Amino acid sequence: MKLDIVIPIDDTHPEEGWGMHFDECTDYLVKLNKEFGCKFVHFIPSNYHSNYPLSENKDFIDLWKEYDWIELAAHGHFHNRVNPDPGCRECEFIELDYDGAIQRIKDCLEEWNKVGIKPRGWRMPGWLATQGAFDAVSENFDYVAIHGHLNDNINLKDIKVFKGENPINDASSISLYGNKLFFQSHIAGKYNKNNWNKENYTYFREVLKHLHQEYEVNYVTFSELC
Repeated sequence: MKLDIVIPIDDTHPEEGWGMHFDECTDYLVKLNKEFGCKFVHFIPSNYHSNYPLSENKDFIDLWKEYDWIELAAHGHFHNRVNPDPGCRECEFIELDYDGAIQRIKDCLEEWNKVGIKPRGWRMPGWLATQGAFDAVSENFDYVAIHGHLNDNINLKDIKVFKGENPINDASSISLYGNKLFFQSHIAGKYNKNNWNKENYTYFREVLKHLHQEYEVNYVTFSELC
């Protein structure tokens, strides 16, 4: 059986420890590409926490553009809320209606345009968002990657939808979508368990070795499945 595997990575941005060329996490991705041919989708906020605008960090984007096994996709603009709630501080689009989301996406795409990229894909920061925000996304991107049950109340149309959140650090109950397997990770973050640290890299490497024994594995990006 042929198995298409996509490995998304959330929150990559131009800060030390979060996907810079000299970071340990970046080295693990390079190693997995060399050993297995892995491809990755970096979901990148365009101005993470208002401190890392892409337009001021073109060298960071140029680093990842050099790799043909990397897709760069959008992951909100600020990746945090103007009026934070303790339960979802990072859920930028949970407080935006359609009009607010359209403006925020415009701000996001302006940053991407300044580094010469029009991202095809989108993932909501913190997964959660209003229906109006998802409607705005549907008008501006080719696909959206969503959570399984967290986004069940959202109606998505006129856009390719990828659903799945198998963590790289726990393969005890993997969910397949036909012949497709979507792993989920974060580049870093002290509150995330599926980061690209040494422990998770070592574990995930063993998972991939097992999958290669059981399947004809084909590593792809989301855009390649559109």
